[in-house]
Amino acid sequence: EESDPEAERRFLAIIKRHTRRMERLVADLLRLAGLDSGKEQLHLRASGIEMLISGIASELAPVLEAKRQQVASDVDDDAARLLVDPAKMHDVLKNLVENAAHYAPDGTDIDITASANGDGKSVVIRVADRGPGIPDTDLDRVFERFYRVEDSRARNPGGTGLGLAIVKHLVGLHGGAIEAANRPGGGSIFTIVLPHQSADL
Repeated sequence: EESDPEAERRFLAIIKRHTRRMERLVADLLRLAGLDSGKEQLHLRASGIEMLISGIASELAPVLEAKRQQVASDVDDDAARLLVDPAKMHDVLKNLVENAAHYAPDGTDIDITASANGDGKSVVIRVADRGPGIPDTDLDRVFERFYRVEDSRARNPGGTGLGLAIVKHLVGLHGGAIEAANRPGGGSIFTIVLPHQSADL
């Protein structure tokens, strides 16, 4: 029987894609198990929010460039340096930016803002996009494990459905909270509120 190299290449590409997704799923499940059991500890360091954002934009450059998107940041001076676990906060913001990149239209900005609350006791970080938004009935459930907004599987076939559950855990480790909403002009907005621990150096 004659082999079909093109068909074999397509078949191997499918296997590779599914294997990578399975690896991501296993990694996310293991991480959630670690978070549930309290194995992940905070390693707080003075961290520049702008540096975190630029690192994430660099890491996600292939995804962003493919869709002609860019990350636009607006960080107030009073929220520029925070006492956080930089690796965990990187994971939080990376997940939110990556989600935004998948759902937002080509050629749009993903906005990240950071500012201190009026009372100075907390810092608010927002990640907003100009995508289709989240149905109101799903807003309270997007942080549940494996919960997928209708049609999101087709939009983001590589997702595991665990990213936002991990994000909520990591924000909670910092003593903070996160919520999802729709922005008036269209798109979704994720708001993180963290206790304001000054990190002036």
